[in-house]
Amino acid sequence: MYNVFVKKSGAYNPDLVGEFSDINDAIKLANDYKQKDETITYTIEETSGHFDSYGEPLSTVVKRG
Repeated sequence: MYNVFVKKSGAYNPDLVGEFSDINDAIKLANDYKQKDETITYTIEETSGHFDSYGEPLSTVVKRG
């Protein structure tokens, strides 16, 4: 599962804007957001379905832009 997070300039936390099973769909959505507003940054994370000892999902950053 791939999660796409978008952070607007001046915002404290990024917003989750989509969850995808295909990395290409996640990249397309992230690029669409970036084209609409050049000031945002995005992060695509891959989740494994496992959790740490605090109950937070384990994830790996796949791409940033």
